[in-house]
Order: sequence, then structure tokens, then C-alpha cells
Amino acid sequence: MNRLKRPAESVHPLARFSVWPTVAPFVLGILLALPAEAQDTETGASEFGLPLVTNVQPPAGDPSLGDHFDSTLSTINGFVYGTLFRDVSFGAFQSEELDERGDTVYEINAVEVEAEVDFEAILTTRSGLPIVKPNGEYRTIVIQKGATYQPVSEPGKPDTEQGDPKITGPTAPFLVVFLALGAIFFTLWHGFINIRGFKHAIDIVRGKFSRKDDEGEIPPFRALTSALSATVGLGNIAGVAIAVKLGGPGAIFWMMFLGLFGMTAKFHESSLAQMFRIKNSDGSVSGGPMYYLDHGFKKINHGMGAIGKTLAIIFAIFCMGASLGGGNMFQSNQAFEGFYSQFVESDSLAEQRRGDLPIEVLRPLLRDNQLSAAAKGDLAGKANEIVRTELSEERVRAILLPSQIEKVLDEEAVAADTAQRETLKGRVSIGFGLIFATLVGIVVVGGITRIGAATSKIVPAMCLLYVLGCLIVIMFNLGQVPSHVALIFDDAFAKESAYGGLVGVLIIGFQRAAFSSEAGLGSSAIAHSAAKQKEPIREGFVASLEPFIDTIVICFMTAMVVLITDAYIAPELVEESNGSAITLFAFEQTRVGAWFPWVLSVSIVLFAFSTMISWCYYGERAWGYLIGLKSVIVFRLIFVACVFVGAVASLGPVIDFADAMLLTMALPNIIGGVILAKLVKRELKSYWARYKAGEITGPDPDPDQSGSDI
Repeated sequence: MNRLKRPAESVHPLARFSVWPTVAPFVLGILLALPAEAQDTETGASEFGLPLVTNVQPPAGDPSLGDHFDSTLSTINGFVYGTLFRDVSFGAFQSEELDERGDTVYEINAVEVEAEVDFEAILTTRSGLPIVKPNGEYRTIVIQKGATYQPVSEPGKPDTEQGDPKITGPTAPFLVVFLALGAIFFTLWHGFINIRGFKHAIDIVRGKFSRKDDEGEIPPFRALTSALSATVGLGNIAGVAIAVKLGGPGAIFWMMFLGLFGMTAKFHESSLAQMFRIKNSDGSVSGGPMYYLDHGFKKINHGMGAIGKTLAIIFAIFCMGASLGGGNMFQSNQAFEGFYSQFVESDSLAEQRRGDLPIEVLRPLLRDNQLSAAAKGDLAGKANEIVRTELSEERVRAILLPSQIEKVLDEEAVAADTAQRETLKGRVSIGFGLIFATLVGIVVVGGITRIGAATSKIVPAMCLLYVLGCLIVIMFNLGQVPSHVALIFDDAFAKESAYGGLVGVLIIGFQRAAFSSEAGLGSSAIAHSAAKQKEPIREGFVASLEPFIDTIVICFMTAMVVLITDAYIAPELVEESNGSAITLFAFEQTRVGAWFPWVLSVSIVLFAFSTMISWCYYGERAWGYLIGLKSVIVFRLIFVACVFVGAVASLGPVIDFADAMLLTMALPNIIGGVILAKLVKRELKSYWARYKAGEITGPDPDPDQSGSDI
């Protein structure tokens, strides 16, 4: 939305004639078809009487304290992301893009000009077409001194200049490769125990091997749901849609492929967490990467203790930051956005006027990428300007974004509507933040026992609710499923993709899988360290089910809905980068569209809530390792306060910083996991031999039923 404050617009001379609103669109069409005259070199005036401009940016004011804060964080984020996502292939999969004739394609850059004086101009669309308001006037704007803009030499032709050759092809981000190689290494090292031990893992979760004398705080099933509550969430709803949009259907195959290997990464780190957990003076249990990095290195070689301690401290610091940011404020922010958009927000002025504005006023607003995406059926392969002319009125109105429609509306009315809506949103965010923070506080103050009890109810319920919605869509379109599954496999190994294209879709799939299941980050190992288990390896089997449920089952369901509805290529979403919006749009196109978006919005809130209460536990365990458990109430209070901040604030660079810390957790965790791999393999070999020999017995005759209650 363009919120640039502009002086009152002058009235175009032709607007004084009463017939002008009727004939304006036709006159405009004639003018666009005529050859443009040269603009006056001193005034920049065109045949429209005023110069044409687009992409106007207001003058930069003096930076505020917040601007300095954002700039500092952005610099740090740029360094961290530049390191974590540095292309380790060094451009091996990239090359210059060629057109159909084999000629090099060059970047086309907009010509940006800084205004030396204030002047009035006619505002155009990105495509350079003058914007006509419903009353027949051109949209004018006063360009202030110091503002930047892109001149439009003639209608439909914004000034551009040729840049460098366009480079196409994927990169191989360091962190994605690092996580993928770690998961593959652990799978090979343990002889595909993720597959061999799958049935055994199910039996453990069902309580078949639980005993009342097992040490720990919570049953295996609750440990699983506590860990799942931190991983099942927006990654399943939003991450899958983004993967398909960016990498095509084939990205889903590679996402599930890495999820399969991620099962062993979870097995490995959770087994270590059980092996090196400690019992606190109050009877609670602490464990996770902080402890197995610290104590595990000492067990291998006492001289390596300092290295392990350093890695443990690094992990704990990043874990606390990730807990407060990505595991808290981001979740609270997205929960509020989902709640507000579905249950409170009303149509904006632009959305209200979408149906009654003259179609001749709306057609010029369509952007080239929207036209290309809409060129289907009889319009397939036709030039964008032909598509613009022949596209049905219904499709034009459906495709346009509110921010595009606002450009033809009265600016004062739009500003007043925006201010009113922002005031309401601000007030609702305060109420939502207070209530959400209170609910989270009630749960997290109770510690992992209460967290486990809450998530053991919330996670299965919301997963079932979400999967049920997906299954309904799939069942109504069952005939399309085989073709879409075939499309996933074909696209994953498409011959035309060859080299660079194949690697590109693979990398996108791997990246979304890593973020969805958190395999290799070490976070869920903290929850599994608290499980009641006599055998450390047994809890590793329980943890291995997480990526299967999260990245293979639930993500596949979402992918089917997105593919069945073609939401990933919908022209309405061509510029959409919010994965949740894409998934929501997909459901709206189905038979459940009348009611499921409401259910999905509730699911987003529940996903966020369960993620937050689990990440509070992760953060407080890291706090306990660094500072001590006696002061853990301080961290909990900080965490609850951040819930409120996340709901009412626009987070921006803060969340990017928190996500950077979340990703960096993988570095010490995987490095330590590889060094300690021999210890896990020895434990697994002993346990598996005893299990095959029938020495691993079931529960006591009179077991604690709470341990096996699902």
C-alpha cells in the first residue's frame, strides 16, 4: 500500500466537462495507441501535460533510534545469513540465462532519478500506464525534493537500462548442505535404523515397554508431543506452500526424502540427550545438546572437555535467543495475524470498491507477472497486452490486489480508511497479546510436566483437525491424486531440469524439510531428555517418529491440497510470499472453503501456542545450564512478556536475528553429534541385540497407566 503523503491533487482541465468520466477510458485507449511525443527537456512535460512517473519513493528523513537499531541488527543478520547460506557450490550450478535464440538475457534495471525540486507528475502503474481514477482524472502526485522516481518516457514504457547478464540456476547454501549431510551421515552410520526400528518406535510410544520405575518426568508419548508441538506448525502450513511455489511440485519429493533421513538425526541427538541427562536437586531432569556436548566430550577424552564446554555454551546462548524470538515473538505475531484476519478484519475500501469500479479503469493496473500467470486456455502463449485486453472482467477483478486498486481511489479516503483500520488492529492486538500471554504463562510456569500434559492434548487434536480438512479435500478430488503424485516424481527428476534445475528443486525441498522438522538443530532433544526411559536408545526411537509425522505425513497432505487447487500458480498469488496465505487460498477453492478457513485460522493459533510453550522449556533449560535453575523463573517471566511484545509489535529484523540463532544451533549440535557417534552406535548395538534376543521386556504387571495413556 502506498502511504506516501501527497499534497492535494490538481483537477485535470478535461475533468470539468461532465461527459469526461464516461469517455475518459476510450480517450485513454486512443492516447496509448498514438506515438508519444518527446518530453520537454526543461519541464519533463508529456502529451498528457505533465511528466509520467512510477515507483516513487519519499525523501529519506533523519534516522530515528529505531532505524539505527534496525540497521545494526540488519548488518548482523546480513553477516550471519551470508555465512550460513553462503553458496558452497561456488556457482557450479549457475550459468548465464539464454533466450530462445540462444542469446544472453540481461538484467533490466529501472532508471532511478532523485528530484532536485518539487514538481507535479502523473502517476503510472509499474508497466508505465497512466492511472485513471473513476471520475476520469489522472492520478497526479507532487514529487518532493529528494524523492526518487522512475521516469516514464511514453505510456507503457518506464525508463530502464541494461544491466549485467542474468544468472540462472540454484545455489547450495552451506547450512542446508550441512544439515542434509549430517542427517545422511547418521542414517548410514546407524544402518538405516529409522526404517529397521520403525515398528519398534510405534510400540514404545504405545507404552509397550514402559515401566513404573523408569527415571524421568514425563511418559514417552508426552515427550513426543512436546517435541512435536515445537515443530508441527507454520512450517507444515506455510513451508510446504512456499516450497511448491518456489521449486515446483518436485520439491515435495525432496522435502520428504530429507525428512526420511531426518528421522535418524532425531534418533541420534535424542539418544545422546538421554545418555548424558542429569538429575537436578529438585528431582527434575535436564538434558539436551548443552549437556551431551559438555559431558560427552569429557567421556571421550578429558582433554577435549574445553572444546565440548565451548560448544555447549554457544548452543545454549543461541537456544535462548531462538526461544524468545522464533519460538515466541514470531509465533505470537503470526497467531494474532491469523486470528485478526479471519475473525476481526473487515474489507478495506479497495476491496469494497473492487466490484463496482469501471473495468476500463482496472485493466491498466494489471502487472506483467499477473498477466503471464493468467494466460491460460485460449490466452496461453499470447502477449501480455493481448491478455490484458481479452481477460474476462471477472478474472481482472479477482486478480488485482487491494494495493493496486487503491491507486485509482481518492487518496484522502484511502488514508482515512487505513488509519481507522490500523487503530482498530492496534487495539485488538493489545487485548489479544494480554490474553495470549496469560494463557501461555499459566502453562509454562508449571514446567515440563504441565507442558507435556497440555501438548499431549493440543498437538494430536490440532494435527487431527488439520489432517481431517486435508483428507476431505483429497477425498473429494481422489481421482486427481494419482496424477499429482506422478507430477511430484516427474518434476523431481525432470530431464529438462537437468543439472542445475534438478539441484535447484532438491535444495529447495531440503531447505524446507530442515526448517519444518528441525532435525539436526538439537531442540527437540531437550524435551526427549525428560522422558521416562531406562534405556537411552529407546527414546531415540520415539524421537525418530517426529520427522515422519511432521515432514512426511502432514506436509504431504498440505502439498496435495496446494497441487489439487493449483494455488501455487494462481495469478491472484503471483506476488504472494506468505505461505499461510497460499494454503488458505487453496482451501478456499475447495468444497470446504466456506468453513475450513475458520478452522485453519484456529489451527494456526493452536500451532503457535503449542510451539511457544515447548520453546519456553527449551529456553529455560538453556538458561538453567548457563545461569542456574534457581533463577529460571526470571526467564519464564521474560518469555511471557515477549508473548505480548510479539502480538503488538512489528518485529522485522528482530525475528530475522532470532531465526539466525535458531539455525546456528545446528552447528555445534551436528559437530558434537558426529564426534560422539561412536558412543551412540555402541549403545544401539547392545540394545538391538538384546531386543532381538527377547531380553527387552514389556511393562510391569501393574504399570503406571499414565505412562501409556495416549
